[in-house]
Amino acid sequence: ALYLHLPFCRDICFYCACNKIVTRDRAKTGRYLDFLKQEIALQSTVFSHDRRVGELHFGGGTPTYYDPADLRGLRDAVAAHFDLASDGECSIEVDPRTVNAEYVEALREIGFNRVSFGVQDFDEDVQKAVHRLQSEAETMDAIAAARRAGFGSVNIDLIYGLPKQTAGTFERTLI
Repeated sequence: ALYLHLPFCRDICFYCACNKIVTRDRAKTGRYLDFLKQEIALQSTVFSHDRRVGELHFGGGTPTYYDPADLRGLRDAVAAHFDLASDGECSIEVDPRTVNAEYVEALREIGFNRVSFGVQDFDEDVQKAVHRLQSEAETMDAIAAARRAGFGSVNIDLIYGLPKQTAGTFERTLI
């Protein structure tokens, strides 16, 4: 299994403890991807006896901060140095605020077969407290787009214990 960390985000989410770089300057991401591809090549030599990968995961940060072409290039770099199992899992974390149906379709075309949508909570007061406003409708649209695109596995990430969150607000999110 390989995990590729893509640390860039458009905005900070106050609950997040991940290694992240908050910027609106997308030019910074290109240099990071170049170095990451070099690291993939270097690390592949450590596995000279067995480079088979059954699980590939793109996490972050916000992987969907990147353009689909950048994500394709990164996946292609992995495939150039490792043997990606044709029946393996290829997953990506998605911020529903950063995608539309075309973007989700592009993810599927790249080869992702599992998508994980960051939701945390649908309560507006909780979202304001953690600086992550997203409507339930845009999240449901992204999930529907993933289903239409043929993703075999679709999940959402939820967090309990956020500021202003109660058992009642969290229950409404679950419903």
